[in-house]
Amino acid sequence: MPATLITGGTGLIGSAIARRLLARGDDVVLLDVMPSPERISALRTDFPDGSVEVARGDVTALGSLLDLVQRHQVDAIVHLASMLGPDSDADPGFATRTNCEGTTNVLDIARLRGLRRVVLASSIAVFGDDSCYAPADLPLREDAPQWGAPGMRMYSAAKIYCEQLARHYTRRFGVSVTALRPSVVHGQGRRSGATSVVTKVIEDAMFDEPVTVGLGNASMSLIYVEEVADQFVALLDADPAVVAEHPFYNSGGFTCGVRDLAEVVRSILPDAQITVEPSAERDVGGLVTAVRGDLLGEVLGHTPRFATLADGVLHQMNLVRSQSGLPPLESPTALAR
Repeated sequence: MPATLITGGTGLIGSAIARRLLARGDDVVLLDVMPSPERISALRTDFPDGSVEVARGDVTALGSLLDLVQRHQVDAIVHLASMLGPDSDADPGFATRTNCEGTTNVLDIARLRGLRRVVLASSIAVFGDDSCYAPADLPLREDAPQWGAPGMRMYSAAKIYCEQLARHYTRRFGVSVTALRPSVVHGQGRRSGATSVVTKVIEDAMFDEPVTVGLGNASMSLIYVEEVADQFVALLDADPAVVAEHPFYNSGGFTCGVRDLAEVVRSILPDAQITVEPSAERDVGGLVTAVRGDLLGEVLGHTPRFATLADGVLHQMNLVRSQSGLPPLESPTALAR
């Protein structure tokens, strides 16, 4: 059976996508430069009859990547592997090789092997911050000007370039490429990137310990990983003609401040001890704070699974509670310990 390759496949988003594919009986190959033993073990435990292969590797190694695709009869790639914003700014050379050359390798393999689909992880970092746009233009649609997030120049530049690569490989070589631009993604255990403060507020406050976080004046467009994984799978399955006409999609998200998020957690756990300290930042890394995700519904008929920010926060909290042997919270006002 043809397999789907997920680069960066044992990360938060990649493993969530893998769960959906395994649940419907697809073969999955996960490529990661540093595979997560915990997430691999969880996948194999939850899907004992599923076909999941894990490979340690780097998307900059074209020969090894091509060999992996050939050996496992890969017919589609979800390309998530990249260096994140702060790391990209700290080491632009390595970031360029990983984010730009790595994406070129994926697209070249798709061209040479005639793969049916490539889904790229772009980012709302392709857009500027709120000051780049008129208030009436927010939340941004897919065709908003791409100024690049000012707080992560190398990362945002790479994402803009990779979207241009996608256009080129579609028009010049006929590769079926689409891309999702996720907002800031929160999910269980994510302690790196822009969502580290989000994880502290959502997860650490559950265990009767005081939590203090910064970015008190910052807002962001926030979306739950389970929603993003659904969106990636929808793009993986989308009709080629639709993808050709509409290649790029914003994930959407809920605009909230860190203080707003703390209030959501308190609505679920009223005695949560969360202190949010003020800050000079008005956003996170220069990311725009409001984007629309309507196109996924308009074009693909995709329906969001989590209607409110609180729905996703509650789901994440219950996952953590389950692993800690605690009963689930049944409603936003319940308190179970």
